[in-house]
Amino acid sequence: MPYPGGEHAHLLAAGGINWGQHHYDIVQWALDADRTGPVQVGFEDGKLAWRYASGVVVYGAPYPGESVGGSGGATFVGTEGRIAVDRENLVSHPASILERPLGVRDTHLYYSTSHSGNFLECVRTRARTLCDVETAHRAISIVLLGDIAMRLRRTLKWNPGTEQFIGDDEANRLLSVAKRPPWRI
Repeated sequence: MPYPGGEHAHLLAAGGINWGQHHYDIVQWALDADRTGPVQVGFEDGKLAWRYASGVVVYGAPYPGESVGGSGGATFVGTEGRIAVDRENLVSHPASILERPLGVRDTHLYYSTSHSGNFLECVRTRARTLCDVETAHRAISIVLLGDIAMRLRRTLKWNPGTEQFIGDDEANRLLSVAKRPPWRI
């Protein structure tokens, strides 16, 4: 079972906790899964993979040959091509995918150029922020689940409703850290 290496080679990086959630929140958003998560995490074809109840599989590795998102981002592969996004770029293959204007019945995503600006706008309007606490929690959970699968070097079944591994006490123990006395939560 290969270990990804690089910044992720050290256990303190927790498999990408330092940056991964910024990209997995985009994946969750695209999957309409901001309030849920994968049902399985493990390795497929030598890559860390999260499997969703819908059957969608998300791989924790760059898409072969795609420069956008290769060092952090996401590539969405569909029947008509692919779209890749990172912090600065949005590309599609074929290019015509992005050239087609959205129709009235197409999904129109929430747009914001600034998380802090969006937060202030939502304080004024009482609307939900683009990346609210549940969205952020679910995005970082994906990274932490991947870290646990890498540490245990096996595929794990996950219940996104209870946020517990199914039938795996060892994996569940890794969901929290023992507190030193006198500290408690």
